[in-house]
Amino acid sequence: MLSFEQAAELARIFLAEKSRYSTLPMDIVEEDHALLDGKIYFDCQSIAYLKSGNPSDMVIGTGYICVDGETGDCRMLGAVESVELNLFEDDDFPGAPE
Repeated sequence: MLSFEQAAELARIFLAEKSRYSTLPMDIVEEDHALLDGKIYFDCQSIAYLKSGNPSDMVIGTGYICVDGETGDCRMLGAVESVELNLFEDDDFPGAPE
């Protein structure tokens, strides 16, 4: 089983590749992670928002990053699938600087 640190690194690499051509590069919200059925989930958000905390920098409608705890395979969940998992419901603004 991968550690959270190993899974976070794989999720970052995956997300960097997926958002390489985007005007809003993304990163994981490291404090928002969960283990469920052998998979490690991370919330993600735009780097601009993670730095500024300004809601106008948020990317809306993205799903979680799912890392298979055994194989390390990564995928981005859809927004609906992420809402159904309801892993990080307490965060009104995930990753906002304090």
